[in-house]
Order: sequence, then structure tokens, then C-alpha cells
Amino acid sequence: MTDENTLPLIFFPGLAADANIFVPQAIAFPQLIVPPWPSPETNESLDSYAQRVAEDLRDYGPCIVGGASFGGIVSLHVAKYLDARAVLLIGSIASPDELPTYGRIARPLKRLVRLLPIRMMQWLATPLASNAVRRIAPFSWGLVRQFRGSDPDVFRWSLARILDWHDTPVLDCPVFHVHGDRDRTLPIRYTQPDTVVRGGGHVISLTHADEVNAFIRDAINQINHS
Repeated sequence: MTDENTLPLIFFPGLAADANIFVPQAIAFPQLIVPPWPSPETNESLDSYAQRVAEDLRDYGPCIVGGASFGGIVSLHVAKYLDARAVLLIGSIASPDELPTYGRIARPLKRLVRLLPIRMMQWLATPLASNAVRRIAPFSWGLVRQFRGSDPDVFRWSLARILDWHDTPVLDCPVFHVHGDRDRTLPIRYTQPDTVVRGGGHVISLTHADEVNAFIRDAINQINHS
């Protein structure tokens, strides 16, 4: 039987964001690991990238893999190449069929992603990352904070991979999913989560940390007793 305090949790943040998105989870779960995003190779596929990421993580042995938003998509592919006991999706989706309508419509625009002025967009978004915005619009604040901390090259690659994601990984482990019912980025109506966070937006790991941490503990308990 695995132990809650020793089984590694390997989480991936959304759209090239960093470990700050999981600060509340890092406090609650000392075994949490948030790997940095490696620089993607030119036109590297999602599965190839995930396999390369997994190569640096195999030494952890049996683990729980998960992620927020795009990080959840990555975790599904990484789990194929690790001894994953489960995948935890936090405000993410389990298959391309769960992409919202705007994501499917935007697929033909993938070639334009490389032209996005990410640095300028991050600079323009600076006012939205203030504490004042956090108090009155925590959902927007969380998204902006994630975006401003992203690497432009990884962000462009990640966005392109979302637009051309077509294959759902086949896994031998269970997938647990928690989602906010006010998520406007990946609306809950397109998904089938196991746990719904009432009033939660897209960055529930920050805005609704207690609920997300409870979801993680429940998943660990189910794995330990399976």
C-alpha cells in the first residue's frame, strides 16, 4: 500500500505558467513536485514532448501525475510513460472532445500563433495583476498572474498544441477531475468532472485551494485503498 506522505505528486501548471500556481498545494503536500517546462523543439508534438518530460521524472518511481488547465492535458500524456497510479485534472479537460466551441473554431488559426506579441501582451496585462484586481476579480487576477509568468516560446508552443490536440491517451490508471462551475476558459458544460467547485473559475488551485486540496486528499485515499 502506498503512503500519502511518500507517493510523489507531479503537477504541471497551465499554459507555460510556473510553480506559483500550486503554492497552496505545495504547503499542504510536501511531496509535490512541479517540474519546469523544458524548451520545446520546433514543431514538437505533444506526445513527443511528454515523453521527453517523463524521461526526467522516471527516477521518482510510482507517482500521481496531474495538472491545471493545459498542464492537465500534458499530464495525461506524461502518465503514459511513467508508473502513474492516477491522473488528477484541475480545471482541465480529459479529451479533445471537451474543448469548448471557440477552441475548435480556432484550430485553423494555429499558424498565426507564432506571430503573437507575447511580451507586449504580458506588459499590457500588468495592471490586471494588482492586489486590487485580486480583491474584486480573483478569477481574472489568477489568469493574468499565470500568463505574466509564462515563457513566451513555451506559451506559443502550448497554445498551438491545444489547437491541434486530437488524440486522447489510453491509460491504465484512473483519472480524477475537479472543475469550477464558473470556469469561463474551459466551461464545465463541456466536461464531466468528478468534483465540482461551486463558484470556482479557471484557477481554482489558487482561488479555491481548500476545495482542491480536499479533492487531492480524497483521490490519494481512493488510490491507497484500491
